[in-house]
Amino acid sequence: MEINNYYNFKNSIRYFINIDEVNFPFEVDEINIEKLAWTEPINFRIRKENDKYRMLKIPNILNFICAYEKFKNYLNFTDTNSMDNHKRLVPNVETGDFATGTYDLRLEEDFKLLSIYDNLIKLDIKSFYGRIYTHHIDFENQGDENYLTNLNLGNTNGLIMSNYISLYFAEKYLKDISDDINAKLREEKIDCSFSYFSDDFYFFCNKKYNSKIIDVFNKVLEKYDLERNDAKIELWKYIEYNNYNLIEKYWKKVISESKARFDEEKSNNKLYFVNQLIYRMTNLKDDKQRKIFLTTFFKSTYFNELDIFKYEIEEYNFHQICYMYRFCPEIILYSINKFKYFSCFISEDFKKFLQVRYKNVLETSYNEEQLYYYYAIKVLKLDFILKDNAEIVSRSNNQVLISYYLKDNLFDGDIIEKLKSKKSEKYWFQNYHLILYSDLNNKAKEEVIREYLMPESIRNNPNNKEKIKLKQRTYVEFYKKNLELKIPLINDTCQIEEKVEEYINLKIEERKSVFGVDDN
Repeated sequence: MEINNYYNFKNSIRYFINIDEVNFPFEVDEINIEKLAWTEPINFRIRKENDKYRMLKIPNILNFICAYEKFKNYLNFTDTNSMDNHKRLVPNVETGDFATGTYDLRLEEDFKLLSIYDNLIKLDIKSFYGRIYTHHIDFENQGDENYLTNLNLGNTNGLIMSNYISLYFAEKYLKDISDDINAKLREEKIDCSFSYFSDDFYFFCNKKYNSKIIDVFNKVLEKYDLERNDAKIELWKYIEYNNYNLIEKYWKKVISESKARFDEEKSNNKLYFVNQLIYRMTNLKDDKQRKIFLTTFFKSTYFNELDIFKYEIEEYNFHQICYMYRFCPEIILYSINKFKYFSCFISEDFKKFLQVRYKNVLETSYNEEQLYYYYAIKVLKLDFILKDNAEIVSRSNNQVLISYYLKDNLFDGDIIEKLKSKKSEKYWFQNYHLILYSDLNNKAKEEVIREYLMPESIRNNPNNKEKIKLKQRTYVEFYKKNLELKIPLINDTCQIEEKVEEYINLKIEERKSVFGVDDN
């Protein structure tokens, strides 16, 4: 079953977590709602701009797979763009990302509209995912709502973020909002063109309609018990919008100039693009844009088809790359397996860089960045750095990283004993690996499953005992089967590399199909 991209959509945690290999002691589509319980997702923090974070919620695997089986045949489940022509981006579940080309087309459309109308007003729905009331969602079958709410402790107020099922139902909800906005604009006779991506709405209009459009937006949201984010009204005109959206122009310019300076006959070509990336970054308006710029470049066809053995690295290139790694750790995923062949990346300087940065990021709350540095350290076989930070990791809120430490046998006995004391359901992800990679695996499977993995809602519930026993049996059988088969829920280093490479190759194919053979 290949649903990993559904389980974690868009976020790069999907390279690390793998549920495609899980096994079932029963037919999944035969597991009805009576055999499932409310379950608690684990928290996973990712960095936003301005040192803020977004909390992703990773749901119970069995509940998620059962929900997927229930919803996969829903109308437009894998093609949300067909719901509404006002949507700006199209999800591609094959890549686990948004489809290539849609952003470019929308941006061109934006400029066309800004040449017609006075301005663009960009408005935002406040805490959108957290305020979607599931009772207001139009489900195709009675009772299907429970498959969704079971992912989040039975809560009907709010959708958990990070998985494709939540994205799908959020898109269905937004379609209704979009229809009402469209109707209201026509009713008010407001000449306007609008589109939206998630909770961000783009309105192109003449300035005399600005206040009316904001009023329409407010009134429609009120109908859905939502409200506008007062702090995020953006007003754009053509020139300002053009000056802001320089990312594509910049990375294509860098690639073009790098190609022009390359000599196939030489084995000591300069890494011209490194200096240019640093230079171009300084001209972008904010850190969000700079990070998009860097990740776009390192995911480009040009960089990934680069014959790194035709190049040499200057000393200043080395510290420039280190800076980019510090500024945007995600690019480690797409570049470390190329740069590792340069001697400077096995030097004492780079070891020091990883020691300092890894410890620093462990002291923050950004779980995905912690995984990026873990990956670099594993690629370069510098496990002593991991070992030196075992105590900090054990106290962190990063259950995925803790699971890697358990798999790598990096915790001493005292830490293992401390981890054993965390029996609450909210630790189910790390506890699964604690059982798999500690002496708990030697105990009776059913006993440890009930102790460490059983959903709290059915763990000690004295009511409806027969129904509770039926639910308990479902989870015992599921976990027992996978523990006996020794199936981890995380990829090893080689698998991460393969997943990243697979993603990049799919994106290259996608770009070539959209833009032609030379997409750079």
